[in-house]
Amino acid sequence: MMTIDCIDETFRPSILVVEDDLNALSLLRTCLVRNGYEMSSAGTLAEAKRRLQAGDWGLVILDRRLPDGDGASLCATIRATQPHSYILMLTGEATAEAKIEGFESGVDDYVTKPFQIDELLARIRAGMRIVELQKALLASSRRYEALSLTDSLTSLRNRRSFDQEFASRFEQARRYERPLSMAIIDLDYFKSINDQFGHAAGDGVLRGIAQILDHGTRRSDFVARIGGEEFAVLLPETSLFEALHFAEKIRSTIQSATIRTEAATHHVTVSIGVANVPHSLVTTPQEFFNAADQALYRAKARGRNRIESERRKVPVRAVLGDAQTRSQATM
Repeated sequence: MMTIDCIDETFRPSILVVEDDLNALSLLRTCLVRNGYEMSSAGTLAEAKRRLQAGDWGLVILDRRLPDGDGASLCATIRATQPHSYILMLTGEATAEAKIEGFESGVDDYVTKPFQIDELLARIRAGMRIVELQKALLASSRRYEALSLTDSLTSLRNRRSFDQEFASRFEQARRYERPLSMAIIDLDYFKSINDQFGHAAGDGVLRGIAQILDHGTRRSDFVARIGGEEFAVLLPETSLFEALHFAEKIRSTIQSATIRTEAATHHVTVSIGVANVPHSLVTTPQEFFNAADQALYRAKARGRNRIESERRKVPVRAVLGDAQTRSQATM
């Protein structure tokens, strides 16, 4: 089973010091580097903005009085571009009003000059712990989001993910008048596998089918398990002719495949319904899905292990080109 890990292992919190006092800057650089931090500096607001655009800063040490303006005005830029950065204001403005103004501008901590280096380092370490915690929480959130869109059995995308992607791709195809095809694939007589060999064997067969679909599609295609034994593939920039050829390739590959589980060796078949847009009778995602679903229903009703398409007038042999193929498009 695929392991999804959204943690960025290359992340190393670094410090941007925005300070125009060269003596203070030299002292900070010595202490920060000695304590293992990566540090960069800027002497003006303009330079600081360039640095913010160029890197990911875990912590920003910000002077209040800079040659080209008030350092507090930089807080809005930091929050907009790097919302998880920790801002420590280091300034000679020591009044209560200045501190309140600094916190209201968006800083997380406030240290006045002259400062005790040990106290400053302790505050920096505390700020870095908060940054690391925020990064871990963000990574965890992304991981759970990815898992919520993944089918736990097959590692394909699940129905929720399919519905989101389907709506987006249909809208893109409609807006730009580009072809989009869909194939709904359903295992034939799947219940008999569960009944005869058990659900563990059925799960193994589903994983085998998922591997065939994953290996048999392009990177631009979207494959999902949308039901118990039902899968869907979205095929962008794909005509109906091309989609039917794809469906036949999948059908024949599955028919000839041997899927081994602990219980037995299985040979299975699938029925496939194919639909394509643009289509004069399809104006919504639901209509598009229904067209493919109805084609699948016809494939099941007409004997299984076959392909049916949406109803439209196209020459069968022009589509599939092989009079001996088992897949037949209903026109």
